[in-house]
Amino acid sequence: MSRQSAQARSVGERLRPTVGDPRRALAVAAGDLLAIVAVVGWGLYSHYGAAAFATPVDSLMTVLPFALGWPIPAVLAGVYEDGVIDDPLATARYVTVAWIAGANISLILRTSPLFEGSAAWPFPLVVTGSVFVVLLGWRVAVASLLD
Repeated sequence: MSRQSAQARSVGERLRPTVGDPRRALAVAAGDLLAIVAVVGWGLYSHYGAAAFATPVDSLMTVLPFALGWPIPAVLAGVYEDGVIDDPLATARYVTVAWIAGANISLILRTSPLFEGSAAWPFPLVVTGSVFVVLLGWRVAVASLLD
């Protein structure tokens, strides 16, 4: 085997996710989405009280950009791979990188014509920071339990 083909194969192997237990990865992914939705939902509640949920479609349209912004960077970063999902330090690093990308995608979606709503200046900082703290806390706790 030539050196070039060996290098090409190693790159291909690195790009292929190594998820040993898909059910565990899906359970953690569901927890991630629940954490994101909970923080955004809490934000709605803290601003508008119970009235925020009187119109479920409007509430969904507020939460949806954040739920949609997370999965692609999370998978691309490898947050559900073996060796990450159960290692607290690796989880912290990978989730940090994935959420920075996910927050940007979410905010782009949130302020796009696809979703009603805009964002005043402090909103990106607050939502990025608050979801990050909850998401990272949840994932490090899970990784510590699985370690």
